[in-house]
Order: sequence, then C-alpha cells, then structure tokens
Amino acid sequence: MRVRWLAAALAVALGMPLGASGRSDRADAALVLAIDVSGSVDDDRFKLQREGIAVALESEDVAAAILSGVNQTIEIAVVEWAEEQRLLVPWTVLRGRDDLRALATRLRSASRSWVHTKTDPGGGIAAAARLFAEQPLIGLRQIIDVSGDGRQNTGEVATAVARDAAIAHGLTVNGLPIASGEEPGIEDWYGVNVVGGPGAFLIVADSYDAFAAAFRQKLTLEISELTPSLAGAWLMRRAS
Repeated sequence: MRVRWLAAALAVALGMPLGASGRSDRADAALVLAIDVSGSVDDDRFKLQREGIAVALESEDVAAAILSGVNQTIEIAVVEWAEEQRLLVPWTVLRGRDDLRALATRLRSASRSWVHTKTDPGGGIAAAARLFAEQPLIGLRQIIDVSGDGRQNTGEVATAVARDAAIAHGLTVNGLPIASGEEPGIEDWYGVNVVGGPGAFLIVADSYDAFAAAFRQKLTLEISELTPSLAGAWLMRRAS
C-alpha cells in the first residue's frame, strides 16, 4: 500500500494523470496530413509523395522528436484531397518507432483515393479541421499540414477563408508547396492563402524528388516543442 501511495503522490507532484497504463490522455501534437492528389499529381509524382511521407515517418529524426516530448505521444490522421476529400487514415496514436513503422506500412499499402483534375486546398483544410472534434487524445499543439503543387481552381470556400476559420478554432496550418514548375510562385500563394496560426511555417520542396526531405524536416519541426519559437526563422525554408 505504501508503494502504491508513493507512486500516486509522485504522479500528482509531476502533474501526471493516473491510469492503469500510466499513460497520459494528452498528445504533444495532433496533426492532420492533408495531401494533394489532384490531376497534376500523376502516378510517378503520387508514388514519390506517398513514399516520401512513409520514409519520413520511419526516420530517426521523427522518432527522436516524439521521444523528446513531455508525453512522448503524437496522433496523426491523413486526408487526401482534390475537388473532393477522403479520410485515408483515421486518428492514429503514435508513441514510438514501432507505431511509426506501422503507419508507414499502412500508407504504402493504401490505394490512391481517386484521380480528379481540379484542386481545392480550401476543401482539404476544411475537411482536416473537422477531424479535430474526434481526436482520441487532447493535442497540446493542433496542426493541419497541407502539401500540394497547385493553386485553388475549384471549391465552395476560398482557401484563405478555410484557413482563417481553422485558425479561429485554435488550429495552426503549415504548408509544404511543391515547386514542380507548372505553377510558378506556388510558394508565395501558399504563404498568403494556406499558412497561418500559432507557430505556423512553410517549407518548400523544389521538386517532387525533394519532397521526402522537405516532409521529414516539416514533420520533425511540427512534433518538436521548439516549433513555435522557431516560427520566424523557419517561415520559409527550401528543401532541394
């Protein structure tokens, strides 16, 4: 009984919730990955993009970022968007390398949602924002992570309006524009219309070949507790 009492007292002193597993009901970060699968993303680009996300999840940088957190826990959901949106992976709690590898494997085996020609990042942001009402843990940082290679050319809600609505609900929207050459100045468009909220930043992939490195950098920063304080320095970073 004395050992049990001492454990309880220590947990209270450290601000840790009690439970059978001893695990917190909080995640250091809750992220929705909102991924462009519109017509400009052909099969080769899609494979580079999907594999880039999987490789980033398996990286030591991302695993170390999770383990450095107060709760050593994050949660991720994945949405694919074009002129419609589809929830590809519902909220998944990740506590270490094994969980990260399992999510990477799941993504590699998942089929592409569809091939649509038009691009609606505003719809992607709105769909991502709705998911935060269903997160299994309380995310200390709540982030929508938008990647794509084109400006909005369809949709009921302007991207900047969807972004502002997400910010109003306490969310941060980060961007990873892919400069494929078909949409000159896409990084500037993302900076004006996509990025916003506490600690928001933008990382640019100079090509689809650079996507994996850019995504790893962005995901590591989003998980890291240093993200808000580095917002100004990282507002625009390129990965080539």
